[in-house]
Amino acid sequence: MNRTRLGPAPLVALAALLLGGCLPGHVTLSIKSPPGTNHGRPLYMIVRTVDPKQYSTESYNDVAAKVISPDESVLQADVIYPGTFQNIKVKVPKAASVAVSFLFTAPNGSWQMLLNEPLPSSVDIELMEGRIQTDMSPGLPSGAEAKPPEAPKMEAPKVEAPKAPGADKK
Repeated sequence: MNRTRLGPAPLVALAALLLGGCLPGHVTLSIKSPPGTNHGRPLYMIVRTVDPKQYSTESYNDVAAKVISPDESVLQADVIYPGTFQNIKVKVPKAASVAVSFLFTAPNGSWQMLLNEPLPSSVDIELMEGRIQTDMSPGLPSGAEAKPPEAPKMEAPKVEAPKAPGADKK
């Protein structure tokens, strides 16, 4: 009987795939929630597949209803506690845009973000008192960077050099 013995390299590669980084078909949400988030009260995060056009017209109440009665678009719902840092791995379908929504008691600004295809393997999200702030602009594909606005170009004012005392007299 002729057996082929595999060396350690394939096993190491498999272990790295399973243990390291994000598995294909998953996105890791790293959520930083300072103590003052949502006035110190826990809040729901809901992750769901969305049509980008529909996403822009959905109301807060429409999304909040999906926590109580989830439909097939809901991928995951979790409670976020103020004063914590959580890494949440979400299994995502191929070829889908994903919305990450935070249900603040009193939203004050952005309460959800859109992740377009191709989905990033990870997203850093920082929660504020009543809104979210992320390390990437919502809706940008992975690897794309938001460009800050360009500073206006201005010329320095022209000023004459001071004259030495007595330079006028000749």
